[in-house]
Amino acid sequence: MPAIFPDFSAPTSASTSRALGILVCERDGNPPFAESSFIKRLSLIGAGSGLELFAFAPWSWEEQSNLVKGWVWNKQKQRWDAARYTLPAVVYDRSWPVNKDEKIRFQQAIQRLQEAKRITYLNNRMPHKGKIYEILSKDPSFQSILPPTAVYDGPSSLALWLSRHNYAAFLKPIAGSQGKRVVAVVRKEDGTVNIRGRQSDNRPLSINCVNEQAALRLLQRWIGQRAYLMQPLLDLRGPEGEPLDLRALMQKNNNGHWTLTGIAARCGMPGTVTSNLHGGGKASSAKEVLVSLFGELRGIELLQEIRRISFQLVNRLEETLGRFAEIGMDYGIDRSGRIWFLEANSKPGRAAMESVGKAAAKLAAEQPLSYARSILLRPPGRVIHEFDHL
Repeated sequence: MPAIFPDFSAPTSASTSRALGILVCERDGNPPFAESSFIKRLSLIGAGSGLELFAFAPWSWEEQSNLVKGWVWNKQKQRWDAARYTLPAVVYDRSWPVNKDEKIRFQQAIQRLQEAKRITYLNNRMPHKGKIYEILSKDPSFQSILPPTAVYDGPSSLALWLSRHNYAAFLKPIAGSQGKRVVAVVRKEDGTVNIRGRQSDNRPLSINCVNEQAALRLLQRWIGQRAYLMQPLLDLRGPEGEPLDLRALMQKNNNGHWTLTGIAARCGMPGTVTSNLHGGGKASSAKEVLVSLFGELRGIELLQEIRRISFQLVNRLEETLGRFAEIGMDYGIDRSGRIWFLEANSKPGRAAMESVGKAAAKLAAEQPLSYARSILLRPPGRVIHEFDHL
């Protein structure tokens, strides 16, 4: 039966001490927000564990009544139903603004909520990639896994970067996600320059320029006023030469302890520069891929090393940024077997965990709610203290 979305009903009584709000960007259409399948799964898990859960857009908040328009999955009628709910004290951010206007609207609504009422994030918000690099680069234990990184500051900065890094560079938006608008730049021996990457809608991009100057002018128009980072073009390829990275999903359990849910390999489409699943990549067993590349002994050693590094990284990020419930860690491994940290994501997807196994896929969906439930169902007065000391 297709989902339908009736006008929301009279106020619903929801105990804010047992309610977890899922932050979304509500929009017209069927379904009314992104990631509806995942949020529906969360709703079903929450309903079976005594946790009240609803999705809401922050701009639906009414200050006088302290109510929001919340969406809940009606399992019996197989549809999303809307009703008014009391603003929850704790929220889980799964919002995906689709454009600049929606991003601004979302940010303004969140600021309004935070100024007038206290909302606490189950999963703290991750700063941009440049800030993450800055935090980690101050810790000597991470120096060997961080690629050299600099802020793009016009064509001259990229020309200098290319000359210092074998005339190849990887450029990515400082606040981008899902591999959108990234580009790899390679100057060939004949002086021509190849630019490959992803457009804003994730379609592949490939352009050949007659010389470096033409490429620099084109890239300046492409980047415009956006903030970008420059890194060396690392040799991160799978068995067939396809783009390859590894996603380690770190999540807290119901005791508030970090656990490694799983490590998956993400293999991109041949001829592209990213392995993101949103860009057509596929998830595979990390162990199988690494063993095929480096042999069984070294492949297993690399997985163990990524596990160790992941625990160190989440602890370091929490020390600096505050509490998180889950973080997706992305790594590359070059052909020499060296591990590189690529980025951290506080809104990680779940699809890659299917390749790890049924248990990992199940945990990937359940653990955020298990952690939330352990906090929200504690005796009254202890919800805020769970987060405040950080």
